[in-house]
Amino acid sequence: MKRACLLLAEDHEMVAQGFETMLSPQYEIVGIVADGAQIIASVEQHRPDLLLLDLTMPNRSGLEVLADLRSVYPGVRVLVVTMHADHVMMEAAMALGAAGFIPKDANSEELRTAIEEVLAGRRYVSPRVPKHGHRGGSAVRIGFLRLTQRQQELVRMIGRGMTSAQMADATGLSHWTIDFHRKNIRRVLGIQSDSEMHRYAVLVALCEEEASSTST
Repeated sequence: MKRACLLLAEDHEMVAQGFETMLSPQYEIVGIVADGAQIIASVEQHRPDLLLLDLTMPNRSGLEVLADLRSVYPGVRVLVVTMHADHVMMEAAMALGAAGFIPKDANSEELRTAIEEVLAGRRYVSPRVPKHGHRGGSAVRIGFLRLTQRQQELVRMIGRGMTSAQMADATGLSHWTIDFHRKNIRRVLGIQSDSEMHRYAVLVALCEEEASSTST
């Protein structure tokens, strides 16, 4: 019986090696990718049955990768394995096409269960992920209103999983200008990392969705 092929997207070498050691007796590990910008090419090269994807990757976040995978390789199942046991990030990942979401500190039995569920075409969300996220609606909106109109537009695009290149194409701005705006958004909001930026952008999208549904 042919073993399922797994591709690991993980930038911490020791964690990646741990996953490989744990899973290789049962699955074929076709590759390990440590750079977010190389994940799509690795999927194209190996055509795995399942991608184990960390959300915090250098050069491209896992959410950006998910948005691209959904359009170019929709048949590849994705299980997010992340240090962020966060309801908001889970909602964002699943909305962008992930089939499963599990924290890195889950035990090996739960990881295998999640893999089998996703490979079988079902969805899996770890019970360790909180049932409800802390959205802090008013605080999110106050911070959002401190941004310029252009910055608000870019935050909405980030919340939809768009990459800097896609935002540049959509707005007609240069990649340099997009990166400049992203740095300024982080400075204004006091955000330290790309993963925090993505979480904030998702929160903005959720708050606006709630506001829209309340007004209708």
